[in-house]
Amino acid sequence: MGGTFIIGLLVGSNDPRLKLGNDALGSPFVIGIQDAGIDVLPSIINFCLLTSAWSAASSDMYTSSRALYGLAVSGQAPRFFARTTKSGLPYYALAVSFAFSFLAFMGLGEGSDKVFNWFANMTSVCGLLTWMGICFTYIRFHAGVKAQNIPRSKLPYHNPFGVIGAWYAFIMIIIILLTNSWSSFKPFNTANFITSYLPIPMFLILLIGAKLVKRTRMVPASEMDFVTGVAEFEAEVEPEKKPKTRAGKVWNWI
Repeated sequence: MGGTFIIGLLVGSNDPRLKLGNDALGSPFVIGIQDAGIDVLPSIINFCLLTSAWSAASSDMYTSSRALYGLAVSGQAPRFFARTTKSGLPYYALAVSFAFSFLAFMGLGEGSDKVFNWFANMTSVCGLLTWMGICFTYIRFHAGVKAQNIPRSKLPYHNPFGVIGAWYAFIMIIIILLTNSWSSFKPFNTANFITSYLPIPMFLILLIGAKLVKRTRMVPASEMDFVTGVAEFEAEVEPEKKPKTRAGKVWNWI
């Protein structure tokens, strides 16, 4: 946040050089350094950005492949994704995750700015769908706790907004999902429309398909299991130490 604030002071929002293109010259950091008259520093900044991007890519590759492996182990993805080498490397899951990186070569034909916007649209929508699922899960959890007369004071964590905040976030996410790319309708932009709205039907297809294949049902609030595994979990968790100093109490409240 500090870096963003400082760069906002150095580079105006109406600077014509702030345009996403096929290189890093449109970066506000590079523009700010160039305006300061430092010749070699933009190249150093670009090098740092490239190394951090490479680090983030390798981290995401690990996360995505292990997530796919975990789904396969739990029976929620094809079983062959659970195959590993002798050292435990899930090679099929890693290969599929790595294959998506080749989509970056679309930037050679369509331009990196367009491809970046496509990926940004899809990942943003997928992130919103994830948070919508989290909100729905909490709403159902709250219904189960209420139906079984479990006091919220016994929960390890609770917030003052409770289910009202979850409902607010759930409704707002739906509104954002439906209106996030309204500008693609007039004039109609096929690429932006597909990348902004395709994840929504894909999410519904996977959700309904999993329900039909696994033949699962919505568990009634009164039948939700809040007991199994709780004792073992509480035995492993160390009790939280209450702060004794005034500063510690303020920080704990924050």
